[in-house]
Amino acid sequence: MRWTEFAAKEARQTLAAWEARIGALQPPIAVEDLADLLYLLAIDTTSDLPSTLAGRLYAEQRIIEVRRSDHSQRQRFTIAHEIGHYRLHVIAEGIQQKYDCSTESMSVLDGIVSQNLSLPECTLPKGLNNSKPANLDLRRREIEANTFAAELLMPAHLIEAAVYRDGVNINHLANLFDVSRQAMRYRLEKLLFLPTPNAQMNFFTDL
Repeated sequence: MRWTEFAAKEARQTLAAWEARIGALQPPIAVEDLADLLYLLAIDTTSDLPSTLAGRLYAEQRIIEVRRSDHSQRQRFTIAHEIGHYRLHVIAEGIQQKYDCSTESMSVLDGIVSQNLSLPECTLPKGLNNSKPANLDLRRREIEANTFAAELLMPAHLIEAAVYRDGVNINHLANLFDVSRQAMRYRLEKLLFLPTPNAQMNFFTDL
């Protein structure tokens, strides 16, 4: 199973557990409540994060830090991203450590990246050298956490229902799901409600 497929599956399972507890899902996803009630993760909105970081997960203490000065949509994505680290890498892989997540690693399409996109360097935990395998593994974790966050905040079935009801209106859908317009555009492209950029150009180029 590819990285992104595993991350998306785990996000869907998280949403299923959340739905079993609260009833049918409605947008926007209550990501802070989900973090608290499903994973016992506390949210600390702080002004003390280094300027290079958008968020941080203290795995053992079960604390997520998010930057106070970020807009609410970015904070929501950061929280979802850190939940992804907790579910995918703390619970599934047993990697109990502090996860420092740079602004850059969540800046491409508000953190939504494909497996083929290159991510900026991630902060190495203490004790790891700056080896290529370590960097690749850290990038893999960031990609998985970003994919998890996108699936968590914009569940496919809720997006599809909203599109069939209201049409493909990026501004409306972004407001409905409380995500950025750029994130919603990318999600609609992935779900094939919008053409991917340069898709037609690439098609003819490949002939």
